Amino acid sequence: MFGFNFAKATSLSDMQKLMAEKAVKMINENNPIMAHKCGADPAVLEYGDTLYVYSTNDMQQLEYTKGKEPNGYNKITSLNVFSTKDLVNWTDCGEIHVAGKNGGKGDAKWASNSWAPAIACKKINGKDKFFLYFADSANGIGVLTSDSPLGPFTDPIGKALISRNTPNCKDINWLFDPAVFVDDDNNGYIYFGGGHDPDKYEHPKNARCAALTDDMIGLKSEPIMIDPPFLFEDSGINKIGDTYYYTYCTNWQDRKDSKDPNKMPIAVIGYMTSKNPLGPFEYKGYTLENPGTIFGIWSNNHHWIFKFKNKFYIAYHTQTLEKSFGLANGGYRNLFINDFVVNDDGSLPIQKITKAGVTQVGTFNPYEKIPAATFAVTRNIAISNKQTAVSIKDNAYICIKGVDFSKGASSIEINYVPTKKGSIKIKLDAFGGNGITIGETKLNKKGKSNIKLKLPENMKIKHDLYFVFSEGVELIDWLVK
Repeated sequence: MFGFNFAKATSLSDMQKLMAEKAVKMINENNPIMAHKCGADPAVLEYGDTLYVYSTNDMQQLEYTKGKEPNGYNKITSLNVFSTKDLVNWTDCGEIHVAGKNGGKGDAKWASNSWAPAIACKKINGKDKFFLYFADSANGIGVLTSDSPLGPFTDPIGKALISRNTPNCKDINWLFDPAVFVDDDNNGYIYFGGGHDPDKYEHPKNARCAALTDDMIGLKSEPIMIDPPFLFEDSGINKIGDTYYYTYCTNWQDRKDSKDPNKMPIAVIGYMTSKNPLGPFEYKGYTLENPGTIFGIWSNNHHWIFKFKNKFYIAYHTQTLEKSFGLANGGYRNLFINDFVVNDDGSLPIQKITKAGVTQVGTFNPYEKIPAATFAVTRNIAISNKQTAVSIKDNAYICIKGVDFSKGASSIEINYVPTKKGSIKIKLDAFGGNGITIGETKLNKKGKSNIKLKLPENMKIKHDLYFVFSEGVELIDWLVK
């Protein structure tokens, strides 16, 4: 299937190569946000001019099963993290090692898994601190801390933050899926829980919320029960105006015998509101259909509502790509982001689910060093564990959308793994015959080249930029001069 001798370049796994060849994302699609790596259960943080998205690392499970078994999540001990400044071009920032048991390399030595992260930033003693919460399977919630959104993350307490021994948590079916929130007064809160007994599916009463201590690594109050109708999993929390919105995924139980007047559909994102962060919360309806209603592939529905540059969005996962992988078994998910609408009266309409995704926020700045694993779309490009971009076929490409050339461009400096042969073309607006070739170079053993650019006359400021590779090229980073 693959003619190139990968032994001479950075090692790639069979699954990384499979994703490069089979996980196709069209040029006019901004969803999934990245197609080369499977991930789920997004948690989102805006920090400075950058948005960070953390996710359950389904790719780790796929590497273990080779797609011969459905996703059982049991081997996941790390989290993915991606970043963007414009919601269209994303950087794969690698993995955060979380759990220290079960073969994991993380600082939470007591934990066996890392699922469904939640992320928060809080200023403590005049310094920004980052708090990453995670589920250890369905039996507890841990917390890691860092001075950077990308880590390194360490375990400040050496045990679960929330366990079966936590008051009012012993009988929760699934002790997982945290959501975290820092209010305007700098106080933090956590929300979690899920699951139900068959005879209690209308009102499982398995969700909880609690105030966090000032340092965000302990509980200030005993967890309080929330009663979301038809709760399944996936707590979410947002403050919009002076109202707190608790959101969650509904369960899969057949509703035919239900006497609840709401009778919410299965696996949708429901919402409740309150004027207090710890409730009581009142049920209002639902706001996101299951992606299966659009794409025909049904799975659990896990979300994170967030604000970026003063506009609301919703992140969630789907299983739209896994059929293209040709896997024998499924359950391997990818991340989507769409606009999130709030009505003038504070109610939430049914949101749109699309592969087109969101509109680019601003433009892309090429006048700084850009890691190779930064792009909107790729074809036949494998991303290594070092976040280099490796071409597995001729005419593979990386596309960066909406690049701002307002300062001009005389050359592009590229760093690559030294090679005896290979070439890179730089094109505008298309990778094929309709694209304008503005530069080209043959690669060599030096591992660094300046590609002189010839820009078209009366060139527009904003263009899609393509790097088109011959087979075997491994890009490290690049910079427009």
